[in-house]
Amino acid sequence: MFPSAKDVRILVVEDEFLVALLIEETVRNLGHEVAGPVGDLSGALRLAETETLSAAILDVHLQHGERVYPVVQVLRRRGIPLVLTTAYQEAEIDPDCLGEMLLRKPFDQTDLERCIDRLLHIAAQP
Repeated sequence: MFPSAKDVRILVVEDEFLVALLIEETVRNLGHEVAGPVGDLSGALRLAETETLSAAILDVHLQHGERVYPVVQVLRRRGIPLVLTTAYQEAEIDPDCLGEMLLRKPFDQTDLERCIDRLLHIAAQP
């Protein structure tokens, strides 16, 4: 278990400004820190590889047709739980990522809060 909410740092990868703002605000209102938000693959990879993270919220489709899958691989190697956000159908998600938690767009703040709670519950497991 995390000693306090401030010890929680969540990576946010989202290229839609208003959605990124909603996620960032929700994470901060829950008392956690945010890494990001970033909306491009190179920035997301940099943070995923170097930051101390508790969990991650990742938009599948980023700027310029980029996909977030390389970030997923980094986070998996590091043992960091994640959720993928998308408005696309499951058929358009890399089959290797279909086992990950999925948050469908559009989502509301309550959906997001529940998702964060689940991520942190997973993160707290030994």
